[in-house]
Amino acid sequence: MIIRHEDLVGTFEQRKALVAQFNLMDDTFFSVVMGHNDAAEYLLTVLLGKPIKIIENKTQYSIRNIENHSIVLDALVEDEEHNMYNVEVQVGDKKNHERRIRYYRTAMDWSFLQKGRDYSELPETYMIFISDFDPFELEKVHYKIVQYVEGTQREYNNGVHIHYFNTVINDGTFLSELMQYFKDSDPNNKKFGALSKQVEYLKNQNGGVADMCKAVEEYAKEYAREREEKGKIDTIKNMLKDGLSIEKALKYTGIDRQTYEKYAGQMQ
Repeated sequence: MIIRHEDLVGTFEQRKALVAQFNLMDDTFFSVVMGHNDAAEYLLTVLLGKPIKIIENKTQYSIRNIENHSIVLDALVEDEEHNMYNVEVQVGDKKNHERRIRYYRTAMDWSFLQKGRDYSELPETYMIFISDFDPFELEKVHYKIVQYVEGTQREYNNGVHIHYFNTVINDGTFLSELMQYFKDSDPNNKKFGALSKQVEYLKNQNGGVADMCKAVEEYAKEYAREREEKGKIDTIKNMLKDGLSIEKALKYTGIDRQTYEKYAGQMQ
């Protein structure tokens, strides 16, 4: 989607028209919606079939320097029983979704144990992946991944619960209707409780439209900043190939070592 600055700062109608183009499969819009506990609780309760009460909620949450490869989680929430829920929306990229979830889960565990806790304190973790493609092509709207000891019905439970949902399969169930709502996110559709209420607020109400435009602008600024810093990392690498010391390369480009290490690992 092409976003012009004048759309972000123009009249209410211009900004409303911009926000109307978003749906819940856009990670920026999804993160803003999920930043409200009522909407997040509603979604998790429907997806997992159990009541969930959130005590901490983080969106666009960055986990830095896990083996030099940082990640940004669309939504990471903790419930009152201290279970953790990571919810991701994925559009288009069908490759390696199993390993992506594996890496995100590892990053979350690593971040938790950095606080000096024991393995036994690792929380129950729910990895929820919502995609615009059927990940296993078995024509199901929901896939729950379960592991068993080979040759038995003994479940192997390491505290990680993986759930896939998709917007492709429409089997007439309430769950598939919810997934269809992710595609259009019609603000006039009141069927999905607190989730619908938050979508309507962001798309139709003055304060919500302003919040959404602010989030888009911040995202655009962060994206531009990262592009600039990654360009400088390329310059530093070329300087190092020419024999310049890392200290001088960092000084000439105005990049600190922490920023260099952050992006250099990602760009290998």
